[in-house]
Amino acid sequence: MKKRLPLFLVLFTLVFAVLALAGCGGKSQPASQSTGTQSAKEESIGDIIAKGKKVEGMSYEYTLTSKDGTMTGKVWMQGKMMKSETVMAGQKMISYIDGNTNTFITYNPDENTAMKITSPPTGQSTETPTDFTDEIDPAKLKVLETTTYEGYKCKVVESTSQDGKVVEKVWVSVDYGIPLRIETTDSVNGNTVMEYKNLKVGSIPAETFKLPAGVEVTDMSEMMKNLPQAPNVPGKQ
Repeated sequence: MKKRLPLFLVLFTLVFAVLALAGCGGKSQPASQSTGTQSAKEESIGDIIAKGKKVEGMSYEYTLTSKDGTMTGKVWMQGKMMKSETVMAGQKMISYIDGNTNTFITYNPDENTAMKITSPPTGQSTETPTDFTDEIDPAKLKVLETTTYEGYKCKVVESTSQDGKVVEKVWVSVDYGIPLRIETTDSVNGNTVMEYKNLKVGSIPAETFKLPAGVEVTDMSEMMKNLPQAPNVPGKQ
């Protein structure tokens, strides 16, 4: 029997990690106003965050620390293509995401097997750091300080959810407009820290996102379509 459930848990966690990175990339349009404390030559936080939209390729290592433990891995991204590597319970897992076709593949190199899911067309491709930046409004970010983190000059910014239950503190690279550290304080779900190290911005070769030759691939798409949907519970919102 193949260990299918852990593979999908790994895929979900990796996608979450990338979306966490994306959530601090910033908004694609630079802010048109500057605060009174900024000099005429100083970039606004909106200008800095907007740079993330221009990044097409990059690789980085990450560490996710939460109440459930610590997870580490490495990610390569080029446009809407992504490859992720991580180790869970002593087992190395590799995930491939093709945002152009909404295809997700989890690969177990020890067994030389893989599982694939292709979601139906929805009009929206897989989120990437540059796509997700549209959800951030630079005008609502509080700039705390300018500092150096992992060798990069960063703006440390803070945002708070409308209900005040979630506070995010983010170290944003001034050069690239993408985060290098995210501290999330959540009064309901617990706190997490995402760290991004060895960031390299530049084109990633296409072969990086291809499975090795000879891998046995199981297509789970039809099976996932046939899974029953959770029923609506009366009285629940």
